[in-house]
Amino acid sequence: MLLRNYDVSDLSAIEALNMYCALSIRFHRDVRPENVLCAVDEKGEIAGVGYLKPNETQAESECLFELSTFVDDAYARDLAVEGILLDGLTHRIDEIGNTTPGKRVRLRSFCESDDIGRIQLFMEKGFHLHSVIPVLRYDLQKETTHYRIPDDVKIRELSFTNDEVAKYVNADRMTGENPQSKAEIWFKSGDPSFKCFIATCDSEVVGAISVWDITDERAATENIFVIEPYRRKGIARELMATAFDELRRRGKKTATLSVRGTNVPALRLYLSSGYSLYYNLIELVYE
Repeated sequence: MLLRNYDVSDLSAIEALNMYCALSIRFHRDVRPENVLCAVDEKGEIAGVGYLKPNETQAESECLFELSTFVDDAYARDLAVEGILLDGLTHRIDEIGNTTPGKRVRLRSFCESDDIGRIQLFMEKGFHLHSVIPVLRYDLQKETTHYRIPDDVKIRELSFTNDEVAKYVNADRMTGENPQSKAEIWFKSGDPSFKCFIATCDSEVVGAISVWDITDERAATENIFVIEPYRRKGIARELMATAFDELRRRGKKTATLSVRGTNVPALRLYLSSGYSLYYNLIELVYE
C-alpha cells in the first residue's frame, strides 16, 4: 500500500469510493488539495482517502483541524488503510505546527464508543481520548410543543445572502461551542435537504438551528445556539419546535443531535425538551 498526495484526476475514483468525500474535496473551500492524501494499492487503485479541514476557534493562538477518512469496504475491517492515512495526516499536522510557531496546532476525530478497534488504532497513532460527545434522539411522532418568545424576536429561514451568512457566523462564534466557518455554511447549503432556521432581532441573528436528512427516517437537528443576552427566553426551544415541524413534514421519524458531554446546560435543555440518549461518540485529539 502506498500513500501519496491527491491529484484532481483522482476525483472520479473518489466519487466511486464515497460521494460525500468527493464533494468535500471539490467544493468545500476549507479543504485544501495539499491536505488531502490517497492510499493506493499495488494496482494503483485508490483504497482510501483522508483530508484535514480547519475548524473555527475563538482562540487566535490555536489552530484546530478535523480529520476525515474514507476507506474502501474491501479494506475497512483490518484498519490497515486507515492506519496509513493517519500516519500521513498526523505528519502533515506536524508540518503545519512547525510552520506556525507560537500556535497550538491540534487535530481531532470522532469514533463511536463501541468501535474499540478503531479507538485503539487512533491511540496507537498518538491521539488521546479528549471528551465524550453524547448523540441524542427525539421521537418526531410525538406532538410538538411550541413556546412563546419575545415579540421582537422572529424565526425564519436563513436567506444565504453574503450579509446574512456573515451575521450567522458571527453569532455562532459568540457561543463558543462549535462555531462554523462561512465555507462550512456555503458547503452545507449545497445539500437540498439542508435548512437553517434563524432567530432574529432588529435584523441581527441571535439564535439558530440547522437540519438535514441522514436517512429516509432520520434527520439531524444540529448547530443549535442562542447568544447570551437572549437565552432563557424560550428561543432555543421554539427553534427546535420549528425544526421538528419541518422534519415531520418530510416524513422523518427521528431527529438527532450531538453535544459535548461537559456542556451541562445544553444537555439539560435537550433532555427536558424530549431528547434521549442514542449513543456516544469519543472525541480523539492529536497535538
